[in-house]
Amino acid sequence: MGLQADCLGRGGVTRRCAALVVLTLVGMQSGCEIVAVPFFAYNEFQKTQSTMVPAEYAGLDGQSFAVLVSGDRGLHADFPGIVPQITNQVSERLKAETKATGYVPAQAMLRYQYENPGWSAMAFSEVADDLGVDRLVVVDVQEFRLNDPGNRFLYDGVAAATIAVIEADGFSPDDIAFEFFVNVTFPDAGGFGPEDFSQQEVASVLMTRFVNRAKWPFYDAEIPNELAY
Repeated sequence: MGLQADCLGRGGVTRRCAALVVLTLVGMQSGCEIVAVPFFAYNEFQKTQSTMVPAEYAGLDGQSFAVLVSGDRGLHADFPGIVPQITNQVSERLKAETKATGYVPAQAMLRYQYENPGWSAMAFSEVADDLGVDRLVVVDVQEFRLNDPGNRFLYDGVAAATIAVIEADGFSPDDIAFEFFVNVTFPDAGGFGPEDFSQQEVASVLMTRFVNRAKWPFYDAEIPNELAY
């Protein structure tokens, strides 16, 4: 009644009432801003943080493993260094991050593939037995490119592969025990070309993103809350 009584005079709404209403609205708006600023600041802060994500497959722990990378002839022709790089980086990351008891280094793995060109026709259990490991991490690279086909002037990088685990000491040593698909891209927006990034830079970013996605499912990984890939 106080505000209503003060605001109502013989002529209706007084100037004092109008001023009070304006001040009240301004105060309400300021209150919203006071609440909003910390809210948005917290959201931005959360984007810079990371979350511990449990392993999807922890079967490398307590076991020995080898990383077996395959790709078609086009991959070997266009990017001859990709298979060795993936073999080396995935092997070393899994060795460092998991609790595996042993592994086949990349150089030994690549030498085995070179000296046994018919390995792709062998059963997985035979390959594992030759290598003396309990687990095979099979990386089947299905796509690795820097440009969209038909447009070599703009980058549209993609790295994609199916990754499967073979448990050579299990009941079905030739069957897939765990499988997932990796697909990463770079750049994150269109319109970038050689004047913005070199081919080596694009390939390097694609490789880093690919290896991250390939290794995270095997251990409790701390993953950034906001990823561009």
